[in-house]
Amino acid sequence: MLETHRRLQGEEHPDTLTAVTNLAATLYLQCDLAGARELQERVLEKIRRGQGEEHPHTLAAMSNLAATLKALGDLAAARNLQEQVLETRRRLLGEDHPETLSAVTNLAGTLCSQGDLAGARELQEQVLEACLRLLGEEHPSSLMAMNNLAVTLKALGDLVAARKLQEQVLETRLRVLGEEHTNSLWAMSNLALTLNSQGDRARARKLEEQVLETRRRLLGEEHPDTMTAKKNLARMKPRTLRHWLLLLFGQNS
Repeated sequence: MLETHRRLQGEEHPDTLTAVTNLAATLYLQCDLAGARELQERVLEKIRRGQGEEHPHTLAAMSNLAATLKALGDLAAARNLQEQVLETRRRLLGEDHPETLSAVTNLAGTLCSQGDLAGARELQEQVLEACLRLLGEEHPSSLMAMNNLAVTLKALGDLVAARKLQEQVLETRLRVLGEEHTNSLWAMSNLALTLNSQGDRARARKLEEQVLETRRRLLGEEHPDTMTAKKNLARMKPRTLRHWLLLLFGQNS
């Protein structure tokens, strides 16, 4: 498909650039991050030249490249691109536009990776406030914003505030999606990990046991999500002297 577009329409035709972007996305999913980066840099350079710095396609290309740079560990370069995207979207679209809020969320994630948790928290609070005001408490974007903020609050050591948000997310997802939906199960697991960090191990184990039982039934024993639930539950079980000795000598507990 890409070669056909190149041959018939040229390197800089929008259809060719879309095909290159799609190939880069596939390489990203295959963990060929260097290959994805090379293609995304090429796309960005051509779109900038043809459509300018502020065109939506240019901003989308910048966002795609920033995500790959972040995955490669080049956080400074990713942050630089994301800040440019955010500044342009704020100026052209306003603070409350979905694409602006997406840009804020992306930048907050990079700040977290850089260890700037306070900066990430400030941005995530802005996103959550906007989502709640514009979309309401039950909208998927609002719940995702709550979850993102809870992760940062937990990393900052504010377990009480993180737990409050995670309980709200779980209650809403159970009511709207039911107990077996994957988003409900992830919400249970997130809350369980925070409860465990607070020392409420009994409730944490109860939630994670429910997650594991449901994942086993729906996905099977060997599914990656089931394996994650097993590992989470293992961390919550009381530690005996025998357990620590087994860990010390590198055997499975």
